[in-house]
This record gives sequence, C-alpha cells and structure tokens, in this order.
Amino acid sequence: MSRSQAVQRPARDGADRSVPVPLPELREALVSSRIRALYQPIVRVADGVPVAVEVLARLAHPVRGVVRPDLFVPQIERAGLALQLTEAVGVSAFADWRNGRLEQQDLSLALNFPLDVLLLPAALHWLEQARQAADIPAQRIIIELTESRPIAAVGALAAAVARLRRQGYALAIDDVGPGLRDPRALLDMGFATLKLDKALVAAAPQNPACADFLARTVAWAHDAGMQVVAEGVASAALWAYVAAFGVDQAQGFHVGRPMAAATVAEWRLDWWRAAQTLGVHGPLTG
Repeated sequence: MSRSQAVQRPARDGADRSVPVPLPELREALVSSRIRALYQPIVRVADGVPVAVEVLARLAHPVRGVVRPDLFVPQIERAGLALQLTEAVGVSAFADWRNGRLEQQDLSLALNFPLDVLLLPAALHWLEQARQAADIPAQRIIIELTESRPIAAVGALAAAVARLRRQGYALAIDDVGPGLRDPRALLDMGFATLKLDKALVAAAPQNPACADFLARTVAWAHDAGMQVVAEGVASAALWAYVAAFGVDQAQGFHVGRPMAAATVAEWRLDWWRAAQTLGVHGPLTG
C-alpha cells in the first residue's frame, strides 16, 4: 500500500476522514491541547540557505489521527474562535523552540495571524508575553497577515503593524494573488515580506495574466524594500521559473513538506545535499 493510500484509509470506527470535523469536537480540541504545529521550510533562492519555517496548524484527532487544516480551520474561524486557534498553534511552536528542537536550527518562525486576530490588542499582548516566556527574540518571529477579503480597517491594521514593528517583529503579507488581494494598499505599512499565493505560482507558467500579476507584484514589493516568497514551489521547474522573476525565497514541496520539529535538523542535512542539484549559487550552510 502506498503512503497516499494509507492516508486515505477509513478510520477504524468507520468515520469518514475527509469530512469537516464537527464544531463540538473542535471546541474540545482547543481546550485539550490537541492542536499541533508542523513546520514548512523557507529557503533563499539565491543560495538555497534555509531562513525560516512557517508554522502550520494540525489537529491530533483521537479517531481520525492527524487532520489537515481545511477540515477544521474554516469551522473554527466561522465560530469566532480564531484567537484560540492562533494561541494554540503558538503555544505548540514556542514549546518546540524552548526544548531546543527549533532554537538550534537558526531559523525564524513564521506565525499566521488572521486579520481579525491581529487587530485584537489582547492577541498582541498574548504574543509578547508568550514570546518572552519562551525566550525567543522578537526578531526571530515573522507575523503573517492572512486575510483574503478586502481590508476595511486600514487604520487599525496600520496601528497594529506599527506596534509589532516597535517590538521587533517582522511582518509578512500572506497569500497574495490576483483573486485574493491587491497588495498595493499595504505596501506602505512596513511589511518586510510579501508571499505569493501557491495557486498563483502554480498557474503562472501556463497563464499569462497570472505571470503578469506575478511580475508586477515582485516589482512593487522590491520597490517597497520587501522580500518576496513564492509559496507552492513544488518542482525544480517552478523553482527555476520563480527565480527568473527575481523571487527572493521559496517554500513548497520541492523544498520540504510540513514536518515535525524533531525532523527539521534531518531535513536541513538532506536539503544541503539535494539543493546542490538545483543550480543555486554559492555554498550552503549546514
């Protein structure tokens, strides 16, 4: 049986693993520490050096096993529990940092903050308190703004971004694509990074409109002094494609799949060997 077949195998009690998790089970998961953090690496395109890991939410379900985010995150957000989810993921990631699994890897942590959470003073207070308790330098944390709808509270967002920048955090605009967000309204707020949506990256080689949007967005971001990350870089061909547009960093299955903190060190060694075949320039650090 292949690995993909094993993942799709029905649960032992007959439950369908592909349906969304019911909200009562999600409420229980949030209060019983069943939210886990996985980590997807981000590397520099110029030389392949690892620079960060994006912290991704997973649910450790007692029957289904590990549940992917599209089967539980939307329900949590619709129920108004995005803050609790953000905190649960952060608690898991900060614990992995404290025990040395991540701190020793010399990587930044990219944490997803939905807009409605980022605008909550209580959320920013929790972040600062939890970061200090875990003894993580603020400069090691990237806050990724996740929001696909038009942003109405521009003034409140600018104030939140300014507060985080004063405290030393870096900030990123996540999931930028022609159908998701025009980033130009946010470019003057002090975001350090812009992340191109994986659907845009996948479509651009065959879609001239997406390719044009990608090129214009990279130019806008660089003019604003921002780094650009291409998400969804799933092949060597996509790596070469986004590199030709001047993208600064890459993230996706070609670089590394989401992984547990305990395997990040092993990934770094494997990447050091495999990246030599990507045509990157300069030596990689181990």
